[in-house]
Amino acid sequence: MEVLKYVISDSNLPWWTKLYFTIIFALVVLVAVNLAVGIYNKWDSTPVIIGISSTMTPINKIPFPAITVCNMNQAKKSKVQHLKPGSVGYAMLQKTCYKETNYSQYMDIQHKNETFPNFILDISEKCSDLIVSCTFNQQKIPCTDIFREIFVDEGLCCIFNFLHPYYLYKFKSPYIRDYTSSDRFADIAVDWDPITGYPQRLPSSYYPRPGVGAGITMGLQIILNGHVNDYFCSSTNGQGFKVLLYNPIDQPRLKESGLPVMIGHQTSFRIIARSFEALPTIRNIHRTKRQCLFSDEKELLSYRYYTRRNCEAECDSLFFLRHCNCIPYYLPLVYPNASVCDVVHFECLNSAESQIFDVMSSQCKDLCLTSCHDLIFFPDAFTTPFSQKDVKAQSSYFKNFSSDYIRNNLAVVNFFHTDNYFRSSVRSAYTGPTEYMALTGGIMGLMIGFSVIFIAEIIYLILFILTMLILVMF
Repeated sequence: MEVLKYVISDSNLPWWTKLYFTIIFALVVLVAVNLAVGIYNKWDSTPVIIGISSTMTPINKIPFPAITVCNMNQAKKSKVQHLKPGSVGYAMLQKTCYKETNYSQYMDIQHKNETFPNFILDISEKCSDLIVSCTFNQQKIPCTDIFREIFVDEGLCCIFNFLHPYYLYKFKSPYIRDYTSSDRFADIAVDWDPITGYPQRLPSSYYPRPGVGAGITMGLQIILNGHVNDYFCSSTNGQGFKVLLYNPIDQPRLKESGLPVMIGHQTSFRIIARSFEALPTIRNIHRTKRQCLFSDEKELLSYRYYTRRNCEAECDSLFFLRHCNCIPYYLPLVYPNASVCDVVHFECLNSAESQIFDVMSSQCKDLCLTSCHDLIFFPDAFTTPFSQKDVKAQSSYFKNFSSDYIRNNLAVVNFFHTDNYFRSSVRSAYTGPTEYMALTGGIMGLMIGFSVIFIAEIIYLILFILTMLILVMF
């Protein structure tokens, strides 16, 4: 800046020298402004950067993943083979088995106080029959003490390590099963969320259970019995099971995301935990810019804790409520007095299910941004078949059956962590006011010697010129 002042004010310099330095100054200012605008645009377009936490998180500070297990068999043959076409039960069976049927003919049939959820509960395999052996952290545990029945989009399934409904939902639903109904249940339900974690004071035995250690022996092993001879209809084109690993405060959706488990095989799921954290400084950035929501920024209708999956589940509930004036049994009741869909709604449900991705539903889900604090589990599965000869397994449960029965009906599933520690991903501001001023000031200072003093000089020069003009005019 001093060079430019000297060149302009020195009348002894030739004109071409003044022109040369004036052109150079203009080019340098143009480059400096262009670079400064580039920094601003980058800060405006990507205000949040995701980095890796400098500290390791032990797996015993987070819950073991919630696990839902479903039998692909939607109905037990022994329970439904007596149903006759034209009856309400037959209509419910067709819906359970995903059969194409004209349900309008059943709308005027009188009900016998049997609702669709109760029908599914009656014809589905119970958890005590499906999951026949459970071992967690090398301890044999009665499966009925750690698995509870839950309604999901695959029907009646079994769930492990899910947050107790008292902590998860804002009001009680008639179809939320009690997780502590067993007299032998030793674990005490506690609250947990990704921001505050577990309470400071914990009982000796509680759930959601935390991770214990790495390796198969420190994880969960279950033995599943498919009871193939009692198959009636399958949710897929084969026999077997579906499992899903997820955050204990999330709404499980098995139909599209469930992972297959084959009968006659041992399937192991290596669990890779990944958590997301966010610094409080990004709260000042608009949610559409940072693309995540803090749990207190969006209140859900039925869930106490915000997650993207819970928000999308409520969008589906509102969609069905708007189209059919009822909510399917596997979705959250967004209003305590909302009706659960039954036979009279089946025709409307079929139509609505084909329109679930319409504009209004998509607009609702577009507002369901990712949680700024979240916990996700990525399962890495590998499968090995049982021996084709005599099956020799460590579990004492296998001793009660022949090798043919084991290969045709049973499956062993292992869930375990691969590491004792993991690193969280941290969302932080890409540049704050200090960093932005430092970057911009560095460029401007390098190019044209710009400084805060120079701004004061410009203001002084403008005021001086205006004063002189005023004096000349008057």
